[in-house]
Amino acid sequence: MTYYVYENWTAERKAVIHGGSCGNCKEGKGCHENPLGNKNGKWSPPFKSIEEAERFAIETGRPVRKHRCV
Repeated sequence: MTYYVYENWTAERKAVIHGGSCGNCKEGKGCHENPLGNKNGKWSPPFKSIEEAERFAIETGRPVRKHRCV
């Protein structure tokens, strides 16, 4: 399983860890067409472990959350 972090710059300014197969993540592509590009946030590259994803999320300096898919 892969893990991704979504850095959200508008809603709570948080970093959310997702499993790659999550319907919201879709392997780092997200669930919506995003005409705003990276204006509201961005997906990280894939991580092979939850620990790697957590380290990345912490390094963003944002509050870290785990999505219910994790």
